[in-house]
Amino acid sequence: MNEYGEWWDSTITLYNKFIDRETKKVSWYRTVIEECFYQHSQNEIIVGQAKISSDVSICRIKVNPLFKDKRAWNELPGELKEQFFTLAPGDIIVAGEIDFELDEYEKGKRSSDMIAEYKEWPGCFTVKSANINVGKGRGNEHYHARGV
Repeated sequence: MNEYGEWWDSTITLYNKFIDRETKKVSWYRTVIEECFYQHSQNEIIVGQAKISSDVSICRIKVNPLFKDKRAWNELPGELKEQFFTLAPGDIIVAGEIDFELDEYEKGKRSSDMIAEYKEWPGCFTVKSANINVGKGRGNEHYHARGV
């Protein structure tokens, strides 16, 4: 295995989103992962009189035996989903370890409530894209998430 740099020093809390195909009910599964790379960039561009701002966050997670691709994770029964994690658009990553209980059906516990509470730096983000960077020739194998 390749050597990861000292900047892989962040702990994150990952919330995997699951939507039951039959009931359409949304459930969240929480996993705390250590030794990740987490970066938040805030950019501003001024064009004439207009100021354009963008926030971009990225997270890299070291290869982990508890990782399942989204299809395999979705097929796990609920009690096993708690033992593994995946990474896909719609998931939420929070910098640091938190113990927020997500419940889309209870005011104050919805994902939008959590994002509002933890959005400020070091922040959190909703995953917009995810890549599985593993295999021959990939260097330091990892899972990569990007979002806002």
